[in-house]
Amino acid sequence: MKPLSSRTSRSSSGCLAVFFGVFLVAGCAGSYFLLWKPWSAWVAARSWAATPCTILESRVVESSDSDGSTYRVDVTYAYVFNGREYQGSRYDFMGGSSSGRESKDAVVAENPPGSRTTCWVDPDDPSQAVFDRGLSWIYLIGLFPLVFVAVGAGGMIYGFRSHRSSPAASASAPGKSPFGVDIPPQGSQPRQLSPQMSPVGKLVGIILAAVVWNGIVSVFLWQVVKGWRTGAGDGCLTAFVVPFVLVGLGLIFAIFQQFLVLFNPRLELTLGPGVLAPGESALLQWTMRGKAERVQKLRIVLEGREEATYRQGTRTTTAREVFSTVLLAEVDNSFSIANGTARVSLPDDAPPSFAASRNKIVWALKVTLEIPNWPDSADEYEIVVAPAALRQRFGG
Repeated sequence: MKPLSSRTSRSSSGCLAVFFGVFLVAGCAGSYFLLWKPWSAWVAARSWAATPCTILESRVVESSDSDGSTYRVDVTYAYVFNGREYQGSRYDFMGGSSSGRESKDAVVAENPPGSRTTCWVDPDDPSQAVFDRGLSWIYLIGLFPLVFVAVGAGGMIYGFRSHRSSPAASASAPGKSPFGVDIPPQGSQPRQLSPQMSPVGKLVGIILAAVVWNGIVSVFLWQVVKGWRTGAGDGCLTAFVVPFVLVGLGLIFAIFQQFLVLFNPRLELTLGPGVLAPGESALLQWTMRGKAERVQKLRIVLEGREEATYRQGTRTTTAREVFSTVLLAEVDNSFSIANGTARVSLPDDAPPSFAASRNKIVWALKVTLEIPNWPDSADEYEIVVAPAALRQRFGG
């Protein structure tokens, strides 16, 4: 019979998983409809064809409830593509309605029935068209569900890690080296590497940082705007707030940039053997998932660094010092970018991976995909270097 503590720990982890799973499911559903569908359609529409169209009907539709009224542009247009007539009624990819009627009235006034304008048509499916493919602030609403995704995923990860770190769970954990680093089971066999943080994880992290930062800054920004509107502007406060606003805008730009990275090709790395040892070498193989021809250059660097965490008053700081940098591959032709190999070798005096409460020695593969006219991908894959005493177990 299992101990009561083990059953209680498993029950608590299960409750946490269910509780935060609700947040995760709700966030994923909201992200799909409010973020993925409109934003992916917006990205795809960058290659749609500009096509003359005739406005058949245009009006502002009002929706009212107990919270007030919202408005949307309702437009129907006709166009000819490849000699065939079509009709469309999609105004933008976001859909829905929002407050502020003046901007919608202006759109309708500029596009009365019978007027000619330009629409955007999918050349692969001409029945799909959009009136306005521009990016507006309304698309930022799609970032809100990611807060639920972050809370749900973070809570579930915390619950699972808490369970794994319990005494009952640690009985089956993989062995540790004398230097405090988990040695993966079957380390002498090839092992597929995973990036330290997925593109989605990076996006969620940037969004959370942007929400917190801009939420705080908006309080001061509102006071600045209110002061200037009432004729009592404070120049000193304005000068103080401007740098923080610029940082917030930079975070918003980083969100947009990281979202585009989600559409980049992905690299799969396999290291054999999966655990390195000083004085030994391993074969690194890579395969590109996605359109490898989009990538102009692939660069892989082996980096060894020391990390030290220390406190200064109430502030915690982590210092990093790189002690080894080895260029493993720099490829600029599509064939070799799609599939290739490189040799990873360590000198006899290479320090093994090390982990303590405040100090670490980390070995990692830093991979960069350079894509013209598009945000690059930059990922880090941490690898394990075992002590020299275990060389025979993992030698390549």
